[in-house]
Amino acid sequence: MSDDSIHIDDHTLAVQTLFVQHQQAVLAYVLSLEPDLHDAQEIVQETFVTASRKAATFAVGTNFLAWACAMARFNTLHFQRTRSRRNARLADDVVELLAEHGEEDFSVFQSRVTILRRCLQEIAPKACELVNMRYQAGKLPEQIADEVGWTANSVRVALTRARNTLRDCLGRNEQEATS
Repeated sequence: MSDDSIHIDDHTLAVQTLFVQHQQAVLAYVLSLEPDLHDAQEIVQETFVTASRKAATFAVGTNFLAWACAMARFNTLHFQRTRSRRNARLADDVVELLAEHGEEDFSVFQSRVTILRRCLQEIAPKACELVNMRYQAGKLPEQIADEVGWTANSVRVALTRARNTLRDCLGRNEQEATS
């Protein structure tokens, strides 16, 4: 090992390991504040770097997820400010309110994301494609209609049906999880 190599102490390595274990929950949290998946993933990556840099401030035995999500909240706010997204984002006070509410129980949030992924696999492939185009890519029904060769109204109807199916699936799965 050369003298200029980077040495990561055991505590930092432990924090990085915890982050990787909780990465999906952090992503779910960031998505509640920043709905664009690509941007949310970028924020989570930046949060990993921040957590690594600030690893010494994490006290073992405390709530890691709350600590990581607090950093994610600040990184999200910083991301939104620096990208001049004022017209496309929530007001800072609303983000703070959501963040306070969101810190109550991340395991429930993570569990719902897992259930939603399972439900997305159960719907028809075309419905899943439309849902992804609408909610992951942020396209409007008119844009989706142009891409798939449908009318905008047909896309709206298909999205409504897909949302209803997903809502029913989520309800069933959450009910089974609590029984």
